[in-house]
Amino acid sequence: MLCLKLPDRQQLCHSETETATQLGLGRYNWQVNEFKGHATFATFWDWATKHESKAERQLRREAANKLAGRVLELGAGVGANWPYLRGDIDYVGIEPDPHMLARARNRSASLGRNFTLEQARAEELPFDNDSFDAVLVTLTLCSVQEPGTALSEVHRVLKPGGVLVFVEHVCPESRLGRWIANAITPVWRRVGGGCHPNRETATLISAAGLEIEEMTRRRVNSLPMIAGTARKPLVSTPTAGA
Repeated sequence: MLCLKLPDRQQLCHSETETATQLGLGRYNWQVNEFKGHATFATFWDWATKHESKAERQLRREAANKLAGRVLELGAGVGANWPYLRGDIDYVGIEPDPHMLARARNRSASLGRNFTLEQARAEELPFDNDSFDAVLVTLTLCSVQEPGTALSEVHRVLKPGGVLVFVEHVCPESRLGRWIANAITPVWRRVGGGCHPNRETATLISAAGLEIEEMTRRRVNSLPMIAGTARKPLVSTPTAGA
């Protein structure tokens, strides 16, 4: 079996290469067989994002308005944020789930826009240091396997002074709410595409060396949410996960 050596990555064998080519994925495809995805959840999420509430759409619109320059989106999913992006943004999106990617490509065609997409995990971004002006993440860090590592990668690929724009549902603040979130997480992550409702995302953002500039807490569809921006300092110190 012919295997190709990718830069700083595992070997990619011929059968995997064929799969990657068929899916039209990005330049680093070592995760194709490792991340099998969630076909049923992708179908549900595609439907759900096309029937979002006014509050959800407003959160996406507000986040998109904070973006400029070269932008990386973590967990592009089915492309739910794309209708709100300005035309002058230099966009790159990553998504590990091949079922989500297939649906995202269909949405891109329906919008008449050609978005750059790569299959990759947020914990191992295939991009150079200091290469993006902004990173966008919406309803994604709840399902990332190692969110601390992912945010350290965000810190790495952001230019000094670059901004992370985030909209995430998080662990409730009340004692009872936290207990419930912790109790349901083992089951919820199995049926919800890996979603963890007990994530302390704001704490993780700060721990990655990103300085939260502004953040609001609100409830959307009964879920506790945070939305805001965090900036990479002009002079940065390496983070623990970097």
